[in-house]
Amino acid sequence: MERIVRTIQAIPYKLRIVLVACLLGLVSGLAGIFLHSLLELVEGLAFGRSEHQSGFLIDGVAPSRIWLSLFLVGASSALVWYLLQRKGNILSIKGQMKEEPSLHRVHFWKQMLHSTWQIIAVGAGAPVGKEGAPREIGALLASPLGRVLDLSFQDRMFLIACGAGAGLAAVYQVPLTSVFFIFETLGLAFSIKRFVLAGITTYVAAYTAGWVISDRALYQVSEITWSPTVLWQMVILIAFLTPVAGLFARLTKKASNHRIKDKRILITLPLAFVFLASLASFQPHLLGNGRMMAQEILNGPTWQTILVLFTLKAIVVLLTFWAGAYGGTLTPSFALGIAGAALISLLLGVGNAPAFLLLGSVIFLTVTLKGPLSATGLVLGFTGQGLTALPYLLLTAIVTFGLTQGFDRLMGRKIKVSPAR
Repeated sequence: MERIVRTIQAIPYKLRIVLVACLLGLVSGLAGIFLHSLLELVEGLAFGRSEHQSGFLIDGVAPSRIWLSLFLVGASSALVWYLLQRKGNILSIKGQMKEEPSLHRVHFWKQMLHSTWQIIAVGAGAPVGKEGAPREIGALLASPLGRVLDLSFQDRMFLIACGAGAGLAAVYQVPLTSVFFIFETLGLAFSIKRFVLAGITTYVAAYTAGWVISDRALYQVSEITWSPTVLWQMVILIAFLTPVAGLFARLTKKASNHRIKDKRILITLPLAFVFLASLASFQPHLLGNGRMMAQEILNGPTWQTILVLFTLKAIVVLLTFWAGAYGGTLTPSFALGIAGAALISLLLGVGNAPAFLLLGSVIFLTVTLKGPLSATGLVLGFTGQGLTALPYLLLTAIVTFGLTQGFDRLMGRKIKVSPAR
């Protein structure tokens, strides 16, 4: 072991950090494959098929089977997360960056089980996103790799963020978008060196996971024809949908901050899943991370159906987080953005509906991720749109981001002024 350590320390530092970036991409890609396979396994056990074998996962599945799956996953998730949090907190990605020096073996496996269980919950029908798990595991794997190759504390912090981006790149096959995510959403300072290292990590992860995970579009949307009329539609959407997206983001954060972690979770989380099962009896597309809901809206349902899906999806996501579950908000936000845009489109009688829907999705994702480049890249990757869509989506994302920042500054001023009154 001492000989190995001396050999590693003899490698020039710049080469060492590149080596860690490559290794981190490799293990994050392998983790992405594991989580992808686990998701398909759980979906098969719960519903008899995976989402990649059917357009809609729950089509033809008996209601009794859906009820049983949701009850079992609710009860088991409550027990798992209660035990994991009984003697300590579960760390977010930024929490891992703050507490990296104190991470130890027991903590590592605790975090690993927590992240893996998110995939099990989503596979059995939980209404939250699946992207939280691969991001957290990618970040978790960065710390031991950085220590083994004797990197500085600052570089290990950066690699934790790179691991989060690599996990996202692996499961969604969006390496460049994941680089933007590292700097925008995680708020890291930009430099050419960091950009290159982040790119190495995400592209290696996407390439590795690509041996199993397909890079085809998640949503079936034909190539959209854009026109100058989309510009005024964009203004309407931004004006109406940005405040709604901001409200959802605030409520999600509030629900997560006040998440039940004590013994009450043994009651609240199973009840939340039972409530979801009752709603799924007449709106089954509420189940899962939002993919079925988004595709259903893209297929063109009535405005009543869209309104019900939009309202209930937001409610079950918030309720699930508050009741004690963990997960992502990326794909639920994508689905809610499409639903909100569809409602406005039908209300105004606007043409070119598919373009309108994608603008709605990029608005919601921009607010959720706090990153216009990340949001634009994800919408392009999810829907398989070409570069002709890029200017419209990017402009919408940038204006939305600017408007959101303005709202945040205004709210900040009001909070500072109100105590003095």
